[in-house]
Amino acid sequence: MFDNKCSMCGVNRVDKGYICKKCDLKLKEMSFLKKREGLYYLYLYSDLKTVIWDFKFKNRKLLSENIKLYMKKPIEDLIKEEKIDVIIPVPVSDQRRLERGYNQVEEILEACEIKFENIERIKNTEHMYHLNNIEKRCENIKGAFSIKEDYSGKKILIVDDIVTSGATMMELKKELESTQKVAGVILFTLTVVRKYFKK
Repeated sequence: MFDNKCSMCGVNRVDKGYICKKCDLKLKEMSFLKKREGLYYLYLYSDLKTVIWDFKFKNRKLLSENIKLYMKKPIEDLIKEEKIDVIIPVPVSDQRRLERGYNQVEEILEACEIKFENIERIKNTEHMYHLNNIEKRCENIKGAFSIKEDYSGKKILIVDDIVTSGATMMELKKELESTQKVAGVILFTLTVVRKYFKK
């Protein structure tokens, strides 16, 4: 009735949380900050795919407590290194929040005890994994955000759980830079799909 198999390997049973000791050690070894093509990240999506899937679609909300163990120090180091003023999680639409019950990025940041500010997602976009090219993804996300706060002179860190094409983050970055006199926008994601670097 209650599945307690590891969200990563799907084999080992877990006494507490959703990651077994073997997978926990593996993820801790890999959890150092990486940067490529202007994007900070921790893992390739293929390394954490089943964990992300369980977190977003299997209602394993408390996976945020496991993910915190890998993400808290790297993102705190990044915030300090880049002199970040404001952290903004990529927002989900009201429809998506209703379907899932929560924004998984917010859950992770709260688990990490990192303060963040929300912006509004005013467009109920189609699931990005249904769209197989960058043009469709960019069109899908265009005009999706509404920024009402004044971030003039602030350095912003945008945080997401997965970057596939980068369309969502880039649209949010563009919106911030075109409507606000921000000092800069930095991008961070928990995971990134390998093909992002081949575009």
